[in-house]
Amino acid sequence: MEQESGLLGAVAAVGGTIGKAVGDMFAAEKRLGATMAAGPGSGQKFEVTEETVLQAARIINDQRVALREALEGAVTDLTVNLNNPDEVNADIAAAWNSRLVDGDDSYAARIEQYTLSLGGLVKQLRGAAIQYKFTEEEVTAALGAAGASK
Repeated sequence: MEQESGLLGAVAAVGGTIGKAVGDMFAAEKRLGATMAAGPGSGQKFEVTEETVLQAARIINDQRVALREALEGAVTDLTVNLNNPDEVNADIAAAWNSRLVDGDDSYAARIEQYTLSLGGLVKQLRGAAIQYKFTEEEVTAALGAAGASK
């Protein structure tokens, strides 16, 4: 929070497009935090039946793969590299990169953790399908080989 306040103070002095972009970044971060809090592992129940287990696992796995691919494509595009940065722009670029792609608590890191939690859910659903007496061939046909990551 202290870094955010200091950065916002510097941005207020600069104003304009950079100020708006940084303000939008902080607003987006707050929305992402709320979204991630409502994701898997936040106490929500997820129920499947024998009839829906493979379909649910396939949908979740497809979304996990799509999200991972979108993240991989976005990380390079979102990283700010400055050729001749002045002090203010260098600080803003560093904060931007830290929040979006570089930091341990960056958007990219949180999305990566979310895709890992989705992968764990798919693994649990794969196990549930086997308990429901689906054959390994049926599960592999629906979800791909166990441990295969797209």
